[in-house]
Parts: sequence; C-alpha cells; structure tokens
Amino acid sequence: MHDAPTRPAAEQESSYRQLYLQMPLPCWVYDRRTLAFLDANPAAERLYGYSRAELLALDISDIHPPAEAERLRALLAARAEGEPLSEQSDWIHRTRSGVELSVRVSAADIDWGGREARIVVATDVTQRSAVATEIKLLYECLESADDMIVVTQADANADGDRPIVYVNAAVERRTGYSRAALLGRDPRVLQGPDTSLAERARIRDALAKWQQVTVELLNYTRSGEPYWVEMTISPVADERGWFRYWFSVERDITERKHAEQALALSRDALEARVSERTQELQHTVRDLEFFNRAISHDLQNPLNGVRGFAELLEKKHGPAMNDDGRRMLGLVRRSADHMNHIVQDLLSLGRVASMALRPGSVDLATLCQPIIDALQNAQPQRQVQWVLPAGATAHADLQLLGVVFENLLGNAWKYSANVPAARIEISAQPCAAGQVLTVADNGVGFDAAAAHALFMPFQRLHAQSDFDGTGIGLATVARAVDRLRGWAWAESPPGQGARIHVFLPAPVMAISDGDATRAVQHA
Repeated sequence: MHDAPTRPAAEQESSYRQLYLQMPLPCWVYDRRTLAFLDANPAAERLYGYSRAELLALDISDIHPPAEAERLRALLAARAEGEPLSEQSDWIHRTRSGVELSVRVSAADIDWGGREARIVVATDVTQRSAVATEIKLLYECLESADDMIVVTQADANADGDRPIVYVNAAVERRTGYSRAALLGRDPRVLQGPDTSLAERARIRDALAKWQQVTVELLNYTRSGEPYWVEMTISPVADERGWFRYWFSVERDITERKHAEQALALSRDALEARVSERTQELQHTVRDLEFFNRAISHDLQNPLNGVRGFAELLEKKHGPAMNDDGRRMLGLVRRSADHMNHIVQDLLSLGRVASMALRPGSVDLATLCQPIIDALQNAQPQRQVQWVLPAGATAHADLQLLGVVFENLLGNAWKYSANVPAARIEISAQPCAAGQVLTVADNGVGFDAAAAHALFMPFQRLHAQSDFDGTGIGLATVARAVDRLRGWAWAESPPGQGARIHVFLPAPVMAISDGDATRAVQHA
C-alpha cells in the first residue's frame, strides 16, 4: 500500500528529466554554496563548447570573464546577507574557445538531492544585443548630425500625406518645431508661399517613381522665417524589398543662397555699369577721334601759312637780316615743321583706329625692306647693319603691321644714330599661343624704370635737343597691336640698346590672360 504513490513520482521525475535534456535553451544546475556545476543539458554543452563532464569539473565563475565573475561573487555575497537576487538578469559569458556571449539568464532555487541548488536557463542574446547596439549608435549619429533628417512613411494616406515618423534634433533646432508638433504631419508643413512649385513637382514625380531626388527648396520655420535647404530624398526598403519609408537629408544652405543672390545682384549691377561706361567710352573715343581729325586738318592751313610766310620772308628779306633775325626765323620754320610732324602723327594715330582689318600672311622681309630703303635714302651717309628674318611671316593685317614696323624701325634708326657700328635686327619667334616679333638696336636705349611710359602719347624719354620726335610713334604702335589682338612691351638691358617686342596671337585663337603670360614667358 505504501508503494502506490512512489511509482507516479518516479515517472514524473523521469518526465522532468526528459524535458530538461530536450530543452532547446541551455540549462544547468549549480550548488548555491560552492558554485560548482551539478548538471548541464546538451543545449548548454552546445552553447559553451564544454562536455557535460567538463562542466561538472568547473564552477559557474569559470564561464564568466574576470570582471563578470567578480560581479557574480558580489551579487551572491549580497544575497547571502539577505538581499534578494534578481530572478532574471543579463550577463557576459565566455565559451570554451574564449568567445564572449551576451546572455539573459532566469534562475530559481531548487533542492537537488538534498543540496541547496539553483537551476538556470540561459538565452543567447548576443545578436540581439549587437543589433540593439547598432541601433543605439545609429540613433546617436542621427541625433548628433548637423544636417536635418526627416523620415516619412512611404505610402500616402487618404489625404495624400506621407506622415513624418522621425525627425532628428537638428530639425527641431532649425525649424522651431518640436518633434511632437511634426510627427504624423506631412513635410509640406515646412513649405510656404515662395517655395518653388517646379521643385515641388520634381519631388512628387520622383516619389511617384520611387526614385531618389535632390532639390534646393525654400522652407519656413515655425515663426515664418524662410531658410534654404539642399534636400536629398531616398526610398528605404525592408528585407523583402518593399519600400517602407522616405529618408530625407536636408543641409541648410541659406548663407550660400544669400551669397549667390548678392553676387548675382552685384554682377547685374556691374554689367549695367560696364555697359554704361562702355557706351560712354565709345562716345568719348568717337569724339576724340573726330576732334583729332578735325584739329589735325584745321591745323594744316595755319601751319602751311606759317611755313609759307617764313620761306617768303627768308627769300625777300633774308640777306638784310642780321644773325639774330635769321636765327629766330629758323626757329619759326623748325617749330612749324615739328608741329606739322605732330599733326601727321596724330592723323596716323587716328587712322589706326578706323582701318578695316584684312588679316592674312605677311612676309616680314618684304614688308620691312621698303621702310629700310626709305630710311637709308634719307641719310645715305649712315652705315647700318640690317638683319632680316629670311622667310619669316606673320598673320596680321598688312596695313596695321606696316604702321607698326614704320614706327619701330624709325625709332631704332633714330636712337642708333650716334653709334659708329649701328646694328638693327628684326626677328620672329614662335611661341605656344602665337609669335613674338622683335626689333632690336644697339643704340642709346632708355631707362628701364620708365618703360611703362613708352607707349603713352607724348611721353618722351630723351630730350628734344638730343633726338627729334613727337612722342606719338610708340603710342601708335600700341594701338595698332591692340587692334591685332596682341600687345607690345619694351626692354633695355644696360649698354645693349633697346628691344621692342610685339606679341601676335595665332590666327582664330582666343587667348586668355594666363595663356598670354605663358606665351610671353616662353618667348
């Protein structure tokens, strides 16, 4: 009669044992006093990598890293002093191979064959913990970002809105709206009267096609202050490939937009001023050219009269004049001649501005030889060595280039007059953007510090008593070269005479300042 209840208890114990062994979760029993393992199921063996026999030779602190083992002993000591131990807690365990796991354990006190024991069920939450860590990191990154981030539902609701499900702190700071005020509302709440309809249409079109889109949009804060954002909106899909959200990154570009608008206004104002000044300059140039032609022609008659009366006076009364009278009469004639030269040079300068351009290939030797012959015939007693570039050509207007060389060769001839073995050389040197033509002489040269004034009208670097001239020749050269889309410059190494260079661009070539500088340097 006493054996009847014993059999069901044994059967029940056997059933519990089978359940314990077949549990998919790791489970073990340890002695509450010694912490030694008393039993472990196969799932615990699989998780920790130990066999049951190996676990029974350890205590539970052996499956904890040192810091966690110290924490465990402190908790067990606290329980021994009467503080209750949590039935569920999170721990870091270590496998036989040294891999650390995040584990959530549930424990209960039991009697194990007369020993005070505790049964533990462990759940490996390592992956879940890693995901939680990643989510926390992602959230912290989003919250600390300077750019505004807005996430909305992918599909529009019945009202056509895509409710906001997340905004970061930057949105609150910039817009003045709290998260609570924005969540559940459509992002259009941030738009206003001057938000571009065209950009809004681009957004709608991209959303309808589930495409990423980047726009620049004018938004408004809660207080009505406008601000500009560069916004990139991208669709976000779940693991099945279904689009669930729209992810918008918005960068505040208000300062850049204001700078662009200010620059545009400045540019428009500058263009207007340039246009106005250009018209004024064109009128001034036309007036000056008209004045130049008029005054030059009007001076012809009085000058001819002065020269004619001087000749008549010398012819009729010259013999009766004393030396002083004849000297003064000579001064009158020379002054009239000088004034006539000025008039002729002014006329030549004016003609340069109005010459029709007919660019073509010009043989330099053929161009220069008549000029050289005229100079030599005017002073046949002078012995000058001329060096011409055989076969060299330039692409330019024949008339304008003729004006250039008439003045350059005339200058070289004049300023080498006092040199016993005068030498004048014409050369042509190709460069990256065109060519450089040079007229060099071994005459008196000039002060290099004053080279910038050489090409200005009426600027002379030598006394009139030393060398005759009007100071207009090189100004004429500068204007002619400018019309040929080039420029001229001069140099005078000490004791080596003067060198006047003319840069001419290659035909049908637009030259920037940088190209031109390189061309000159290359030459």
